[in-house]
Order: sequence, then structure tokens, then C-alpha cells
Amino acid sequence: MKEAIYLEFLKYPDISEVKRYFFETLLVTNHDHGFFVDWEKVKNNVKKCQIELNILNTLIRNSNFNEKLKEILTKYPEVLPCVPLLLAIHGVYLDVIEDITADNYEIIRYDFSKRKLTDEEKDQIIIFFEKTGLKKFFIELSTSSLQDYLYGIEVGTDSNARKNRSGRIAEIMLRNQIEKIKDEPDIEVLMVQKSFKELENKGCIVPERLRDRKSDFIFMKKSGKIIDIEVNFYNVSGSKPQEIVDAYLNRQRELNEVGVELIWITDGPGWRRGLNQLEKALDKIDYILNFKLVKIGLLKKILKEI
Repeated sequence: MKEAIYLEFLKYPDISEVKRYFFETLLVTNHDHGFFVDWEKVKNNVKKCQIELNILNTLIRNSNFNEKLKEILTKYPEVLPCVPLLLAIHGVYLDVIEDITADNYEIIRYDFSKRKLTDEEKDQIIIFFEKTGLKKFFIELSTSSLQDYLYGIEVGTDSNARKNRSGRIAEIMLRNQIEKIKDEPDIEVLMVQKSFKELENKGCIVPERLRDRKSDFIFMKKSGKIIDIEVNFYNVSGSKPQEIVDAYLNRQRELNEVGVELIWITDGPGWRRGLNQLEKALDKIDYILNFKLVKIGLLKKILKEI
């Protein structure tokens, strides 16, 4: 890091104190109350299949399951896209190995797109219900409402989106601070989630190898200096600390070669398991901040002095 600006701002006698402050002020979480489940998305996903689910509800505890299913597939092919959802799958094409113990794997493609089915295709769907356990679910396990069941599935699968939400929350946290800086008199341009080539609309000449690269935040000062601000939040899962640090070191090198500065804002409990790599980043990346340092004004000071 550019030690002088950190020591001056924090009024510490040496850089080891700066590093200690950085480590001690890492956030344990960036989860807000809306992080856990996107209820609006869950509701909309279930609502899309509400009529079809009501039709499939007639299969629950039905003693003539195969015949009833074939009847539904004949009269109401619109239920087909909803079948994979019952297995927590979003998509209408499912590739399945027929027998994993066989010498030659036979791959079966099930097509659940809405269409008129042949008798052979209907029989194939019935076999799918039997082999995946869906038939057993309908006959032995299901209650009276597939809607309630699908709500549970959608809540569960929505957890897969939490990593993306965590990244968005980190950007929102930073954006609130950047909003306080963007109107500074020496700031010409602020772009959010844009490619560098967008600067060409502002009369800036952008190096060819940088044009299509996307940035979380791009500042351009009235002096013409371009600053790339990247933000991430490192939880306990995901990439290894070394991979993260090396990626940002490479980005800094590539940006510096064309006269662009990098400010990396990173935080999160995952760094507590990778303090050696974080210290490496603090040593080698010119401007690296956590959210506490941003909040107390160091980002603003760096942007003024670059």
C-alpha cells in the first residue's frame, strides 16, 4: 500500500498499526434482513404455475396414478414445464443416465416443454415419475397442496442466489459512500457497473485491451486520471484467499500499465482464515480498504490525492 497516505490519515506511527486496524475492523457479515430469502421472487415463481399445480394436485393420493397422469398429459400439456420444479430444477430439459452400472452409459433426454405428446412420450414421462420418486411422493408423501410444497422448494433453491446477493449488498454499501463523494469538484465522471469503453462517450481515449473490461465503479477526475474501484465481500466459502489476492494483483498491474489506478475494497470474515494473504495484499496493492476505512473517509482522501 501507499503507506504515507494511510499513516497520515490514521495518525499511526508505523504500517503494522495500520494492518492491525484493518484486521480488527473486518466485518463479520454484510447480511441485511433481506439477504436470506427473496420472497417476491419465490412468490412470483410459484404464481407462474398456480393453475398447473392445481391440475397436478389431482394426482395426490390417487390410486390410479398412471392413468390419471396420462390423462393430464393428454388434456393439459401446459403442466409439463412445472414437473422439473417439483424436483427443484429450473429448466425444461433433463439429461439422465439410464443405468450408471452399465458398461455403456445411455443418456435419456426428458423434454418438459409444453407440447402435444405422443403415447410413447407420455409413457416416458410416467417412467420418469416412477424412477425419480415423484410418483411415490404424490401417492405416499404429499399433502393436499403442491403450492405449499413448491414454496418450500423455491425458498430452498433461493439460497443458491445468496452469493450474488452478498456481492450486490457489498456494492450497495459502497455506493452509499460513493454518493457522498461523486459531487466533489475534482470528479468529472462516475460510472457504476459499466465497461471502460463507456468513457469514450466522455471524450476519453480508452486503451484497446481495457475497452470491454467491466468495473464496479469508475471515476474520472477533471485531470483525466481514471480510477477503477472494485468491491468484494469474502465470506467463509468460495475462492481461496491466494486466488483472490493474485487476481487483484494482476488487475492492478494491467491497469497501471495503461495509467489507470486500482482501489480495491474488500471485507468479510473469510479473511480471518487468510490473514497471510490479506497481509500480502496490503503490502503489494497500492490502495486497499475495508468498509470501515471507507466509512471514516479514507476513500475520499485517496480519490482526492490520486
